[in-house]
Amino acid sequence: MKSIIKYTFSIILIVFTFNLKAQITTTLSTNRNKTDLDIGFNRRSDKGIWWTDNTFIDRLAEMNPDILRYPGGTQANYWDWTTGKFLDSTNKTWNNKEVLHIPEFLNALPNRTKVIYVVNMARPTPATGISVNASEEILKSNATLNAKIQDMLNAIAEFEINGKLPYAIELGNEFFFGNEESGIFQITEESDGWHSGWDYANNQSFVSVNNKNATEINAKFYLDQCKDIVSTINSVYPSIKFALVASKKGNGNSVRDRWNNTIFDELTSNPKYTNLQSHIYAITQHHYLSTNYGDQTVIFDNTSAKVAIAEGIQYPIDKQEDYDIIPNNYKIWYTEYGISKNNAVETWATALRYGALIISWLNRGDKVGQLDYHYVSKNDVIKTGSPMKLAPIGIAAKLFALASGDMSEMQEIIFNNNPISVNGIKSLYGYKFKNNEKETLFIININNSDLQVETSNLFTYNGQYTKTQYYSNAPYISSVYLGHSNIISNISSVNTNSFTAKNFSITTIEVANSELSTEDNNIDKISVYPNPVTNIILIDTPIITSKNIVLIDISGKEVSVYVNKTNNSIDVSDLKAGIYFLKTKHKIIKIIKL
Repeated sequence: MKSIIKYTFSIILIVFTFNLKAQITTTLSTNRNKTDLDIGFNRRSDKGIWWTDNTFIDRLAEMNPDILRYPGGTQANYWDWTTGKFLDSTNKTWNNKEVLHIPEFLNALPNRTKVIYVVNMARPTPATGISVNASEEILKSNATLNAKIQDMLNAIAEFEINGKLPYAIELGNEFFFGNEESGIFQITEESDGWHSGWDYANNQSFVSVNNKNATEINAKFYLDQCKDIVSTINSVYPSIKFALVASKKGNGNSVRDRWNNTIFDELTSNPKYTNLQSHIYAITQHHYLSTNYGDQTVIFDNTSAKVAIAEGIQYPIDKQEDYDIIPNNYKIWYTEYGISKNNAVETWATALRYGALIISWLNRGDKVGQLDYHYVSKNDVIKTGSPMKLAPIGIAAKLFALASGDMSEMQEIIFNNNPISVNGIKSLYGYKFKNNEKETLFIININNSDLQVETSNLFTYNGQYTKTQYYSNAPYISSVYLGHSNIISNISSVNTNSFTAKNFSITTIEVANSELSTEDNNIDKISVYPNPVTNIILIDTPIITSKNIVLIDISGKEVSVYVNKTNNSIDVSDLKAGIYFLKTKHKIIKIIKL
């Protein structure tokens, strides 16, 4: 009997091992438009120096986000763009945070990064000539609204003068709460009922029997304000898009539901808002993996790390109804999403969870148009110090931008025999991106086993594969960053039909379009000497420019070097000894610097 038990166990073990090592086959889902999808960050004011720190600016360039949200979320309801800080005489104290004016903010952004400007609808700035502590009658008057609109126009002009017009205007932040942070959209409970909005005929706020009814009035008051703001700004800046504030679902009859239902019903059925409705491009929602969601265990081994990472896939699945409530004629902009619970802080697991969240949000559907992680100066994104370094989420953001930036098409990758990682969540997730120049893959493996993945059927371009991969054998170790021994990276030039997705890995694979210009073809016929090199690399090719050839270090970061186009050489004398890669669209050459 004992021998039979042992024999059965060994058979099960052999089958299990075989399944993990078998090649994962792949197919592609329906082609989708990538041009109206932006992945980026919130900006917010923090203590210390950030936006004028050159190493922070360098890290931002490495992540190369599609979009940045300025000045942030709740902070926007208190923001004075002329001073680059909070308004005085409010319930929000500044506490010596970093002052940031529009020119300094724009100067720190990569060239391709767009801006979504969250306007301050909650409170008047000093430029309006109206005190934040004026009477309710004054603060909610049409005269004050007009003064605020002019201040918004002046802020937009400041963006334009400094070289970057906002891509979009977000019309305030989280007014559905009706709390003190909401300014003129605050709902107050008084002896006669709940006060909100403004009754211009009787020159007083409306009074409701409960908070939910007051929220409906508040939502209409918000739309009235938005109607005038959008009409005026659109007449001056017709290219700017607009996004309205909404919320995720409540229990069906909560203040969140009342706000959402009122907004959507009024836009659909009330002719007063016909013009406003025609100019609204997106509806916003905010989502966080908080202490109210999932497992709160601080990760301590690979199993607990898998659980934490898998929540990045599961959370958007659980929030499908929040996606579904948004009418199909609008995009959904998740202008705040993130992780507010502290069970995987500064671990490689949080990088994979970030990647999982992006992929799972995209899987909700085509309405998803923006994902802004909260926030870019968070310690999981950029590690403070001298110099600042990319933290795990920063690395993941860099890799996603490497795969998706400036692409026009995208398709979800279907992994057909995809093993379970934990709690019913599978191991492999990914997307393919494409434009006229290249095709790329972004793939995460959230399992603690290496997996062999088929790739040959995912590409239509013929060229050399460039694979960039980051992984960790112990993703639960905290306080890690780019360059830390816990995070292993490699960049390689391969030409195979498959690759190994290492355990707990993020991988990008790029294939250039071989139908290139003469210049592109010439630059990909290069050879270099001497190699190893001490001072000067000589490049044997007819054409060399700083645009068609770059030098990167072992972490994938572009290295600044002098390119001499006269004699086709690169001066590497100032670089530290080590391994570098000379990269063109089709070719990577390993360089050893002595």
